[in-house]
Amino acid sequence: SSSSSSFSSLLSRRMMNNDAPSSSSSRLFISSFASRGKNTSSRCVSTTSLARNTQKEGEREQQQQPKGDDDGGKNNSQEKKAATAEGDGATGGGKEQEEEQNEQEQNEMAEKDALIVELNERHLRTLADMENLRTRTQRQNEDAKKFAVQGFAKDLLDVADNMDRACATVTEEIIAEAKNDAGKLETLLRSFKEGVELTQRQLSSGFKKNGLVKFDPVDEPFDANEHMALFNVPVGETKKEPGSVAVVTKAGYRLHDRVVRAAEVGVYQ
Repeated sequence: SSSSSSFSSLLSRRMMNNDAPSSSSSRLFISSFASRGKNTSSRCVSTTSLARNTQKEGEREQQQQPKGDDDGGKNNSQEKKAATAEGDGATGGGKEQEEEQNEQEQNEMAEKDALIVELNERHLRTLADMENLRTRTQRQNEDAKKFAVQGFAKDLLDVADNMDRACATVTEEIIAEAKNDAGKLETLLRSFKEGVELTQRQLSSGFKKNGLVKFDPVDEPFDANEHMALFNVPVGETKKEPGSVAVVTKAGYRLHDRVVRAAEVGVYQ
């Protein structure tokens, strides 16, 4: 609009100065130029409105952009805070777990130390018990060797007492009195014989009680494990089997099933 008004004023000045063309041509020129001016002004208006619209949209975007940035910044700050909190929580949780693990390890070490002390005490008590057992067993073995024949010796004491009584019944005075009296001498000998037989029976009972058994292998086959041959006896007219025991000069004895003394014998040949 400003350009059209300036052009009209210029044209009027030229007409006033008589420099203008004829009226018809001037009218055509003015109308064409006016139409061009209108087109130009319409273009300028459209361009101006477009620029205004663009400017308004830019302002709107600028107004909206800080809000978005603020929201994004807020979100970012919140995320950072959350991440920091999570990191702090993770760090705190790691410290707690480490402390719990250390405490658990300390408890386990304390339990193991207590177990070691207990096992050491048990070991020492076991060693002491074993030493006491060894000493007691050794003493018992020594006592067993010393007093193994205690029961057998006790049974022989009665035999010794009977032998003392038998010896006491036959004194020198009694023998002197019996020299001139045959009846008295016979009575003395019979009494002595009975005492000896009683002592022998008592001795055999004591042997048997302690597992000691006497054996007499007359007429049995000769056995080198139980018999000891001292001499040979001719068979002659006895009709005995050669190799059998003819006579026993000393009886044999067995302790339970073991021969403690072989019988001394003569064997038929």
